[in-house]
Amino acid sequence: MAKALEGVRILDLSQLYPGPLCTMILADFGAEVIKVEPVGIGDNARLFRFLFNQINRNKKSLALNLKHPSAQEVFHRLAGTADVVVEGFRPGTTARLNVDYETLKAINPRIIYCSISGFGQDGPYRDRPGHDINYLAMGGVLGLTRDGEGRPVVLGFEVADITSALNAVIGIQAALLARERTGEGQFVDISMLDCVVALMHNSVGPYLETGEVPTMNPLHATPHYGIFETSDGEYLVIGIAHEDPFWNNLCDALGMEDARGMNLAQRIMEKEKLVSRMQEIIRSRTIAAWTEILQDKDTPWCPLAGIAEALDDPQVKHRGMVAEVGEGESRLRVIGSPYKLSLTPPRLESPPPALGEHTEALLREVGFAPEEIAKMREEGAVA
Repeated sequence: MAKALEGVRILDLSQLYPGPLCTMILADFGAEVIKVEPVGIGDNARLFRFLFNQINRNKKSLALNLKHPSAQEVFHRLAGTADVVVEGFRPGTTARLNVDYETLKAINPRIIYCSISGFGQDGPYRDRPGHDINYLAMGGVLGLTRDGEGRPVVLGFEVADITSALNAVIGIQAALLARERTGEGQFVDISMLDCVVALMHNSVGPYLETGEVPTMNPLHATPHYGIFETSDGEYLVIGIAHEDPFWNNLCDALGMEDARGMNLAQRIMEKEKLVSRMQEIIRSRTIAAWTEILQDKDTPWCPLAGIAEALDDPQVKHRGMVAEVGEGESRLRVIGSPYKLSLTPPRLESPPPALGEHTEALLREVGFAPEEIAKMREEGAVA
């Protein structure tokens, strides 16, 4: 069966989360991803084994000390054979290493060069450091995510990292498609702050159109989009956005027949009373009891799952979202691919590579003789 990105070669200079997640998705679709890692410890994510193993399957590893001229020559030769470069350094770093877009474009005008950084390649913040929590705070997401006392809370996973990876995939594939028409590569600039701001469509509308500053997601103004504690300390999640039929069915299940027929405006006006009443009713039974009551009701609900429950869910398992890659001692259980294509589905073919596992073969491919490779190893340029 054909692979969607078969024949596409990607040089991946990135480390940790966003870039490696991006290139893993592309590798799952058949791209050849060469993970270019520093000599020594390699990708810093190797220090966090469980993360590294989840986002680095289907790749090759080449260990280069890019501060060494010989390693830069290796990279330049590979860039001449590549379609895409992905990097996640702070702006200016790749120029100092002689592997920036302008340098590689002169070698290969068809190269597509994707930079993922905190604030992008320009603007007043381009040189500032940051991590996921900073981008979420600056982009307004944390300001809309508060506890019962109005204090902002830290989210349970890395939203900016993940969305920047996904947007990088989209940008790279758009550039590949454009190259089919123009014959030219281009620079793809992904800012993690941009990616956070771009998530806010449902929250920023009032401000952009009227100047009114929102204090919450509009869904939070309703009584039926939230989390309710059960009698055994578990949680029932209700996810009605606005739909009257779903509300009426929930009222039947909760024994709130008198609230049937309330329209959305009425429910918003009576939010505090309705939430209090719903919580009192839901707290009267266990999560198992509510599961029994609600399982045949046509309304959006679910128990709040932990990691183990989520991965053991029959729907998650049926969709192949827990998968295995590798064989024997190298076999790993990993998160599967969410992309279900009928003709060119993603493949999970090989576990994450050992550091420098493919160095020798790749150097030979681009014309380095055994004695040259041995010298570079001795000098610490490659490993």
